[in-house]
Amino acid sequence: MTDYLWRRILAPESLAGIIENYAQIVTEKNPTTGKKTKKAIFPRYHQIDAVRCLLADVTKNGAGRKYLVQHSAGSGKSNSIAWLVHQLTETAYHERVAFDSIIVVTDRIILDDQLSQTIKSFLQVGSTVVHADRSGDLRRAITAGRKIIVTTVQKFPYILDDIGTEHQGRRFAIVIDEAHSSQG
Repeated sequence: MTDYLWRRILAPESLAGIIENYAQIVTEKNPTTGKKTKKAIFPRYHQIDAVRCLLADVTKNGAGRKYLVQHSAGSGKSNSIAWLVHQLTETAYHERVAFDSIIVVTDRIILDDQLSQTIKSFLQVGSTVVHADRSGDLRRAITAGRKIIVTTVQKFPYILDDIGTEHQGRRFAIVIDEAHSSQG
């Protein structure tokens, strides 16, 4: 029963990776009282396993593959996405960064704001994340080559003709939150 703990968590290389990329102290603000509290975030088994598997496959195969990760309600999906996105910015394939930009897509504004805040709170460099509120913001972020772009799916139809073939040589990771509800 402790094999997982010793081999997958407490092994020196694994523990160093967890401290560097997963363990966080985040500040949360209570929307009702406005009081700020700090809490430690540490990945659960399913979170670290999913992120590590995806990163390993990108390192092995590069861009162009599709993945599906399922999380049940309340299981830390936003944290898993934040950890994945953060590490995708530096994941290499053939000694070159695998993705020029990572675009995180949601289908609802509430999820968009929540996920954007989660990703920003996990990154040491907050300016790495751009939250595209309007389709023009999304167009500019893609054109500027920003590393992490968080947006809603509804903005894409307005910019598709503008960005079409202009970015054909670039590699994008598209991370879709709640893919089942906006698969069309």
